[in-house]
Amino acid sequence: MMVSNSVLTVRAFSRLLFLCGILIAAAVLIAGCNHAESTSPPGAENLDRLITGKAVSPSPQAERIGNLPINMILSSNGKYALASDMGYQESLWAIRTSDGHVISKVGYTNARARVAATQTAPRGGEANQGGTAPGSYRSSGLYYGLAASPDGTIFASQGNHDTIAVLQLDDQGLLNPVRTIKTGKGDFPAGLALDGRGLLYAANNAVGMENPFRSTGSIAIYSNDGQPLGRCELPDRYHHTTGFPLGIAAEKSGQRVFIGSERDDAVYAIDCGDPKLPKVAATIDVGAHPVGLLLNRDDSRLYVANSESDTISIIDTASARVNSTVLLRPQEARGLRGCTPVSLALSPDEHSLYAALADMNAIAVVDLTAPAGPTLIGYLSTGWYPSAVVATKDGRRLLVTDAKGSSARNPNGHLNAATQPSTSPSSERKSYVLNLLEGDVRVINLPADKEDLKRSTMEVLRQNSLPPPQFPVAERIAAMGLSSHRIEHVIYVIKENRTYDQVFGDMAKGNGDPSLTIFGKDITPNLHALAERFVLLDNCYCCGDVSGDGWNWSTQGMANAFVQRNVPYNYSGRGRKFDFEGMNNGYVTGGYPTTGEATVPTTNPLVAHAGFAIPDVGSNGDHLWDEAARAHVSLRNYGFYLSIGDAAAGVVGGPDNLPTSSGLRPGGHDLAGVTDIDYRRFDLDYADSDAPSKFFTETGDARYLYSTATFGKSKSPSRIAEWRREFDLMLQNDSSGSSVPALTLIRLPNDHTAGMKADKHSPSAMVADNDYAIGELVDAVSHSPIWKSTAIFIIEDDAQSGEDHVDCHRTTCQVISPWIKAGVVDHRFYNTDSVLRTMELLLGLPPMTQYEAIAAPIDDWDSSASNSAAFYAIVPSRQLMIQENP
Repeated sequence: MMVSNSVLTVRAFSRLLFLCGILIAAAVLIAGCNHAESTSPPGAENLDRLITGKAVSPSPQAERIGNLPINMILSSNGKYALASDMGYQESLWAIRTSDGHVISKVGYTNARARVAATQTAPRGGEANQGGTAPGSYRSSGLYYGLAASPDGTIFASQGNHDTIAVLQLDDQGLLNPVRTIKTGKGDFPAGLALDGRGLLYAANNAVGMENPFRSTGSIAIYSNDGQPLGRCELPDRYHHTTGFPLGIAAEKSGQRVFIGSERDDAVYAIDCGDPKLPKVAATIDVGAHPVGLLLNRDDSRLYVANSESDTISIIDTASARVNSTVLLRPQEARGLRGCTPVSLALSPDEHSLYAALADMNAIAVVDLTAPAGPTLIGYLSTGWYPSAVVATKDGRRLLVTDAKGSSARNPNGHLNAATQPSTSPSSERKSYVLNLLEGDVRVINLPADKEDLKRSTMEVLRQNSLPPPQFPVAERIAAMGLSSHRIEHVIYVIKENRTYDQVFGDMAKGNGDPSLTIFGKDITPNLHALAERFVLLDNCYCCGDVSGDGWNWSTQGMANAFVQRNVPYNYSGRGRKFDFEGMNNGYVTGGYPTTGEATVPTTNPLVAHAGFAIPDVGSNGDHLWDEAARAHVSLRNYGFYLSIGDAAAGVVGGPDNLPTSSGLRPGGHDLAGVTDIDYRRFDLDYADSDAPSKFFTETGDARYLYSTATFGKSKSPSRIAEWRREFDLMLQNDSSGSSVPALTLIRLPNDHTAGMKADKHSPSAMVADNDYAIGELVDAVSHSPIWKSTAIFIIEDDAQSGEDHVDCHRTTCQVISPWIKAGVVDHRFYNTDSVLRTMELLLGLPPMTQYEAIAAPIDDWDSSASNSAAFYAIVPSRQLMIQENP
């Protein structure tokens, strides 16, 4: 959970063979590429490769339209498309459909967004963990929903502001704000739809500051002039928590309105014949995480984009049943998540259906007239993370919004006016990643014939490196792992928010910029010593932008559509609880503790909901530890995905550090039973290393200590001390080390720092604390009997809090093992998924997503454990560790 802050708010500290009917030739072409000595995805050498490992083809005609454009609709006459942002700088855009040219925009920029996200949040949490009161200055912005009436009236939902903006679009494409519709308190309006009667329907997300068990989400109906007419709560599937309704579609008659529940994998048909008394008429189970909903012209078919299952459900509206389901994955990636359909468009003749595939950077083309039924017939290439698609009235073009633009590299070191996004206000031209990534809109001319579509499909497969490459090193790594008993212990350490240049920019042998280095060798001597002795990876990237999505990438191999959409909204201070790392709207997904110490029933006021597993809308499905459990790989967790407690979550009675003590049983929590309950969660008031307690003992000066001096039943003075306590017990139980688990997860968060917050340890002191914890970890392992059978992987969850001259996502990554060649500098491309894939190979686990399947494993292994000398942790200086902010 980590502050979008950044650490330093002061400049001195800153700086296919695939689906039926398509291209056997494409698959043969790709499979024939030999990459035995390369870490480049097949066919991607001459393309702009993204930090995710995939590639896109930039469009010279694409126009920038702000941070994270997320939704787009056509005006009623088809002359213009309306696109809305959901990122840092938000606007509503009018775009001419004939050429994709931006005609006008209305800004909804939160004047305090950047400030809110670059300050340490109260109680030490990540950006806006506690949410924002509806109607406050921080909630100005847009949230997904758009609707257009025949007279040019445009409606745009505003989420936490509890309003719907009303604008007028004139014949020249100029947008003019008219008024706002005030919704119910805590409604959080999301998707919008209009019927033929002119009635407006809002899908209410029902998230915010209040009790998360107060509403399941709802539909609200408004008259032409914005007066509320009626509302209906959606079905209660999980203890009266919101199902996160988002997409909505209304029949022209207004008789029925359909709403997708993103969490509950269902579409609800609402009888709105009497708009004052709407009621649920049917529940239709569809694929996982329905997002985009689209009715055909006569309202006989409802098309549903299921972002999590990579499918389209086609519903017969008369019977309210799913008639058919179309899988959008290529043949060679059938079992792997990673397409993510989020938006749909129909051709004017309704023969073709187009789906924006956010994680494939493509548009899927579905033939609705095929004799065998709706069939995927090809792909069209887009930019990075296509979030919305519309078809022009003439049926010749598509307009697509690329939520993250088309630039493969986004450096943020030494930014100046020439390098700034053109649409960013001058006052907001900062280096922060969520401010830097700017989306665009492009026009795609539809294929003229089958051969044209075939060429486009080949390009998309090539850009996605499908079928997945067969890296020769993968076999060598797998042969070194559990199955061979050579490397039997994998330790996975996740740290917080640093770029490569911030830490290793001073290492002359790597590609660094020393002018951007603020935590160099004098502050991080252990990281530097380890990089010198083992391998320096200077071309490795975090796939996540910030911690909200970075933890999904780091533990699941990708971040789902819910996370991608809501992270910028939260981090920009517009108001939403921290819906990530296993938390949804302030409650712990998976269930609450049902008993306290000695199995006495808990007095937790949420006990009525205890013991029942609540699905996590922010999860892709399995995490790395789920795969390990399925394969019977032993596991121990130190700090991953622990709850933040009611103080930060804003829910009275919410558990802290779940499970908080022995005897507590979190129903359904997937890390229950394998977690050290005395290891402190993310908390910047607790030490990573033993240095603070060591220096306090030696000097008696309490300034070395953090405000939480000890934690847990053993009163451990630091995270590393608590890990070592269990590690030593394991070795006492079995001196061979066989009781040490095959996979150990360790969170060491203090390099996140508390920024310049008064009376906290300085950023340099906190980074030094974190550095010494890493040194102590390697020291302990290297002096133990498991050293020669261990590999330690260390990476940041994201790189949001610093500058880098190559890319704002470039980060520090270290692989430490006797099996790693000594003194290597590796300039090859790696990323978060490379780390996951390498660990999976050692542990005998399959990839969870397309991203992992195509990721190059880290290739710096020796044929023997020759780099086996013990490591001795370098103690930081007292002067450094006692530094405090004024």
